[in-house]
Amino acid sequence: MSFFTTSFMSDGYSAGLSQSAQGQLSSNYTNALTEALKDATVADYIGFLTNQAGLSIDDALAVKASVIGGDFTLTGLFGAAQSKTGAVDGSSIADPAPKMLVNGVEIDLAAILTGLDTETWSTVQANGKKLDTIYHTREFYTDTQEPADYNAGWANTNQPPSAEPILKDLTEDVVASPIDLLATAIDPDGGTLSVIAGSLSFSVAGGPESATPPGYVTVDDGVVTVDTSHPDLQPGGAIDLKLGETLSVVVNYMIEDGQGGSTTNSLTVQVAGAADIYTATDSFSFQKTGGGEDERSFSGFFTVDPEGFDGVVTVAGDADLNAKNESLDGLIDTHSFEFVGGAPNSSTTESLNPYSDAVTLSDADFTDGTIAFNGEFSQQVANGSSITVQLQYDYWA
Repeated sequence: MSFFTTSFMSDGYSAGLSQSAQGQLSSNYTNALTEALKDATVADYIGFLTNQAGLSIDDALAVKASVIGGDFTLTGLFGAAQSKTGAVDGSSIADPAPKMLVNGVEIDLAAILTGLDTETWSTVQANGKKLDTIYHTREFYTDTQEPADYNAGWANTNQPPSAEPILKDLTEDVVASPIDLLATAIDPDGGTLSVIAGSLSFSVAGGPESATPPGYVTVDDGVVTVDTSHPDLQPGGAIDLKLGETLSVVVNYMIEDGQGGSTTNSLTVQVAGAADIYTATDSFSFQKTGGGEDERSFSGFFTVDPEGFDGVVTVAGDADLNAKNESLDGLIDTHSFEFVGGAPNSSTTESLNPYSDAVTLSDADFTDGTIAFNGEFSQQVANGSSITVQLQYDYWA
């Protein structure tokens, strides 16, 4: 785009002005170049140059806006020569080195200017009694041009999204809010972001990655929900998360902006274990082998959690408890149990029949950490009679 005449002295110079030819050339040329640079297309060339030189797209676009607004200064617009022998040929003059200062950035304009031309005028100067004619020559650019490698879409180059890792601390059995995988994602271009389908992988407790989420994790349209009460986390479950333990689940995924830009991110969920109710059992068995004290009596204890509760001890077996003098009695901690036959003592029946009874424990029975028991078959009870003491109780862990 031509912005300055190549015959300024004949077309643009006014001898009637007090300003010299040099001054008129300088001001008229500067004004013409300034207007040419403010053209949106040429300003885009300048923005492109600054972006190529390392400015971000945002900063380069700010330079372009300032150029269009005329908020810049120009230097080095002319190459110059003087001679007493005649006009100087432009080829012997150093090319001008035009520079622009805008937004604190200095830009070499030579890449977007072309059409080198010259103007020459003469002045007569007294040199003692001799008059010398001085020829003044100025070289300058008269046209703008598209810079090399110019890409008209340089400012539309898509910038990829970014995202900060997400960390969520949850507690077992406490309902957790859904987690948006895009919560920390930003797109510099203002595009619509989404989680790339099929990009998710899951790692539990530092284990290998899997494309399949664990049973307590669901993902729907980029939103993760953790079921902190899932059976896998409960007593007897695959993980059985206990009080004081922490389960870590890492979700890796990719985010896209719909314009070819993408980034990776991760969600780390830490689930702190809460106290759960566990059920403990223990048992003891004995069989009468004779009439001696040590052959028909038994004793022992179960070691228990001192904070146990809802305890039940079941006393059961098969025994000859037919006659009134055939009995089994004993203690479970401070609770007694007794089985006595109902037939006359003269009865000779020695069949082993099943029996059973349950003793309910109090919370206080657990405080010393043991449940003691003892018992005895009467001598008349047939050998081979048996008893099993079965403990079951609950505790928190």
